[in-house]
Amino acid sequence: MDTVEPALARKPESQRVMESDIATFHCSATGNPVPRIIWTKDDEPLDEGETLSFATNRNHSGLYLCIADNGLSEPVEASAYLDVLCE
Repeated sequence: MDTVEPALARKPESQRVMESDIATFHCSATGNPVPRIIWTKDDEPLDEGETLSFATNRNHSGLYLCIADNGLSEPVEASAYLDVLCE
């Protein structure tokens, strides 16, 4: 089977949530070999997989990055902003 560079099939969407609510981002990618999906915020790795979900606090506001990499080319990425509202 041919190798295929990674491409994003689903990109995360920016969202606004109340503090202590759950924020969930989705990101998926195609390619061969299957790309690994890594989530980061402020250049710090957070988690791996197509879904990033967590209970929020005010410190979680910011830009989240979904990075898909299968080692064939430069990784592809998409970002989404999380705005956590305080009561």
